[in-house]
Amino acid sequence: MPAGLVSTDVCTAIDVLTAKSQSCQGPANQINIVNVALAVSGFGPIPVVIARLTDIVTTAGTIISQLSGTQPFSVKSDEDAIVKSLTTFVQVHQALLNILIGKAGLVPNLIPFVGPPLAQVLRQLESVVDTIAFELIDLVPDDATDATNQKDSLDVTITNAINSWNGGITIT
Repeated sequence: MPAGLVSTDVCTAIDVLTAKSQSCQGPANQINIVNVALAVSGFGPIPVVIARLTDIVTTAGTIISQLSGTQPFSVKSDEDAIVKSLTTFVQVHQALLNILIGKAGLVPNLIPFVGPPLAQVLRQLESVVDTIAFELIDLVPDDATDATNQKDSLDVTITNAINSWNGGITIT
């Protein structure tokens, strides 16, 4: 593994996370009051969503390792490309999280039974996404404010998603 990544490799890594997040939207959209109870037995769309989010966590962990040793970029076009990839990831991921937030609202009485495993993987996701975001912020000194704004925006949505699936326990 190289000591650091070039900007196109960083963008590709973020784009992989974006694609994985996009692939999770279909199963998330399938969550409804009829099939949500199936999650208790390991069936229905919720276990699929959990598996795909877990895959994102695993992939993000690999990306964190790959980012190690990457030096900050000094070419503005490199920084802009990275922030563009980050922005796209944030938009796609927020769309997924907002789907999950909305679906939790459909089944509030079942959340204490089926929500905690999903909330748990969302907390893991929050941790790796924050780590990647901080790494990216360090890599784009001229665009750090834009990257920080993306991270902060995503943090709010992830917290809301965790809280909506956490069995009624709000985490601040």
